[in-house]
Amino acid sequence: MLPIRAAFIFLAITNATYAQTPRNYPYAELEGRVEDFRFIRNWRSYYWRQDCTMLVRDDAGKVHRVISREPTPWAGHRLGTTYTGQAVDWTKQPRVKIVGVRAIDRQPEEFYDIKLDATETITAFIMRVDDRDFYVNNWFHRWGDDTDRKMLKHYANDLPNYTVYGYLTGIAAPFDAEGKALLAKHPDTSIYHGRVVPAKNEIGYEVRVLHLLGRNKKTARYEIMHGDPNTIEKLDGNAPPEVKKK
Repeated sequence: MLPIRAAFIFLAITNATYAQTPRNYPYAELEGRVEDFRFIRNWRSYYWRQDCTMLVRDDAGKVHRVISREPTPWAGHRLGTTYTGQAVDWTKQPRVKIVGVRAIDRQPEEFYDIKLDATETITAFIMRVDDRDFYVNNWFHRWGDDTDRKMLKHYANDLPNYTVYGYLTGIAAPFDAEGKALLAKHPDTSIYHGRVVPAKNEIGYEVRVLHLLGRNKKTARYEIMHGDPNTIEKLDGNAPPEVKKK
């Protein structure tokens, strides 16, 4: 197991490299009934991550593999994903609505012990069960020009689970005037946390900043440079007993 600091640096470099990788992931929407559901809680180096996967049969009878995005760790904080806590009886094969991309939007492109075909897999950004949110992805990066724009409308609301994080260039919408002023005030910022809001511009949306995060060049520390730190979820770093014994 990597030491905590080394693991964090490795993930930071991996995420940064992943963020710069060109993509053209097709936008996907899916409705149907769940035929199989699996939730996974997995210890990864220094934090617990949660994932889920399901098989969904659409109204035409085709079965689709759906997977979640993994949580995004950053300096002891969790920048999404969000599970709402909705209780679901999966044995009753509830009806679901999925918004996401037809691709494996994970790094590396794998999902535990399940063999995936990228052309037959949907990575979900929003899962709704019986029209209620079960899961929301909060990390935005570039998926492709068409998909980037289409995704914005789904997040342009005031619901608490729909705030978004990402690298500064990782979202199609520009920052609003106040956000641009905050970025000028905090030049060490590399990650934003905000809300997508309607705007009168070519995109139709802009980002309202809630937090700015980055590495302070003077102290070399990762810091929340703007916004209340207590309102960003902390990582669950309580290691399992077998890891604590090592």
